[in-house]
Amino acid sequence: MIIEVKGASLDNIGASLMLTAVVQRLEFIAPDAVIVLSARGAMSSDRRARLGALRKIDLRMRRLDLNGATGLIPIFIRRYLQRWGVVLECDLDAIIDIAGFGYSDQWGSDYAIRHAAAEARRLATSGRHYIFMPQAFGPFRSKKTRDVIRRDLPFASLVAARDEVSYQHIVDITGEFLNLVRFGDFTNNITVVDAKLEKPQRPYMVIVPNANMMAMHNLNSAWRMTYRQLLSSAVIAAEEVGLATVLINFGGPMDQELIDELHTEFPETILAKVQSAAEAKMLMARAVVALSSRFHACICALSSGVPCMGTSWSHKYEALYQDYGATDLLLTPSHRADELKELLRVLVVPTSQVRQEIASRALSLKAETETLWKTVETVLIR
Repeated sequence: MIIEVKGASLDNIGASLMLTAVVQRLEFIAPDAVIVLSARGAMSSDRRARLGALRKIDLRMRRLDLNGATGLIPIFIRRYLQRWGVVLECDLDAIIDIAGFGYSDQWGSDYAIRHAAAEARRLATSGRHYIFMPQAFGPFRSKKTRDVIRRDLPFASLVAARDEVSYQHIVDITGEFLNLVRFGDFTNNITVVDAKLEKPQRPYMVIVPNANMMAMHNLNSAWRMTYRQLLSSAVIAAEEVGLATVLINFGGPMDQELIDELHTEFPETILAKVQSAAEAKMLMARAVVALSSRFHACICALSSGVPCMGTSWSHKYEALYQDYGATDLLLTPSHRADELKELLRVLVVPTSQVRQEIASRALSLKAETETLWKTVETVLIR
């Protein structure tokens, strides 16, 4: 079985967590599967090679999509390409889509969801499977995009919306259909090995910044004025309640700039040197408390029973914190330094009600993720 993991990347910890979760589970439910990663985007050849993955050549550019015509290429040419680790859409048995939050007008282009929905239809007509793993969808305002979604998306073998808002964005276009489901994020139960990390000598709080908080596409514009000061206030508050501060980059270069600024301002902060998604999750899991503006960092903490204060630039954060019964931990641009310190004093108490609620919800959500994977397995073997 040849399975493309679409939307995969190793360029940030969140994307790496999603890819790790899929690879780990496929080893159990489809041990003979050959994994394929697209040649598009940020997945370099050496990274694909380390994963033992083949490379898919994606023949599309904006409106033009020639992937549906790859079946016309003679079989001897396709077999020759496979000898060199290259496959085409027509060679795939299934696609597992882990775009995360790649399908929305919020990014200024809606070609991605049009291509994905059309690909789902093409695969279905030849008895193959397109699986959208739990992710955020929408909004979609373009009439043409909505028409394509209405026509093609129901052909997917599974469409899992990660939150109720995303679910409604789809339902408003297609109506309810059999393969449309609602599941939370699927990275909450990845297997974490005990990595050889240099851990702080005293209890610590983790801070995971996100440059998107100050970007123009953050619909809550007030954060652009207050976010940087919030991070400084968090470091000060952590020290006042007896915690060291560990800084982790879950994003990329722009997030690193924020981390460098914080470390310059507070040299006592600890720069985490994590080499993998599993190491990042382990460091989050061992924290007393966390402050995160990165979605999957929030999940790393919350799924480990660690209270995590969050900041939001998208509806996906509100939905996540509802799932964990922790909406009171979502900070606002108007949060004052004294309020932050008082919240920390509550969260560091091992027997606090919010800590117990998060731990209880984490167990339930992990059970839901197991149900999701059983559904995926059923799709792949039918």
